[in-house]
Amino acid sequence: MAAEAPHTMKIRFTMAEHMFAFIPPDDIPPEIHKPTQSAEDFIEALCQASQWLPAIRYLALALPRREAVWWAIAVRRHFETDTKMPLAEVAAWSAAAKWVYEPTEDNRKATFPLAETLKFSTAAAYAALGAFYAAGNMAPEESKVFVPPGEGLTASMVAASIILTCVDTKPSNIEVRQKTAIQIGSDIAFGGNGF
Repeated sequence: MAAEAPHTMKIRFTMAEHMFAFIPPDDIPPEIHKPTQSAEDFIEALCQASQWLPAIRYLALALPRREAVWWAIAVRRHFETDTKMPLAEVAAWSAAAKWVYEPTEDNRKATFPLAETLKFSTAAAYAALGAFYAAGNMAPEESKVFVPPGEGLTASMVAASIILTCVDTKPSNIEVRQKTAIQIGSDIAFGGNGF
């Protein structure tokens, strides 16, 4: 990925070991995960080894939260061929995009009930939850206590959204779709819009 652009990625972590605190590299071959390597080099190593699922998870964690949610939206737009998407799905994707464009507290809060309507089980629901967990207070307003979202929650939701979006009726297509998703995420990390 680093070779694709002359500048560095816009990511939240400088070192791979910082990301390992949130996603332990237990299922990744030891020769790929070196705590002392940069986060960018680690994600590149995952891609070179065709470790697409871990690459999606770690890139979702590395990207700034708004960019991560946008990545889920961009992947869905790239692969979406169903023109008759259920209205609840459309609403959840739209709410996530609205939060990306205008990351206000009201827009963030509006994503949760839409994910709940989808029983927290679809790519659209996870994208909406990615926005919901990106900022703000997780405690009820009446509690007068501020509880920030967990550091890795948006990443987990975004990764789940992208992984579900990459599912295809032909299993042989899934890896190709995951690789394409990484290319979209890389474009966003380097300052592009993912298209």
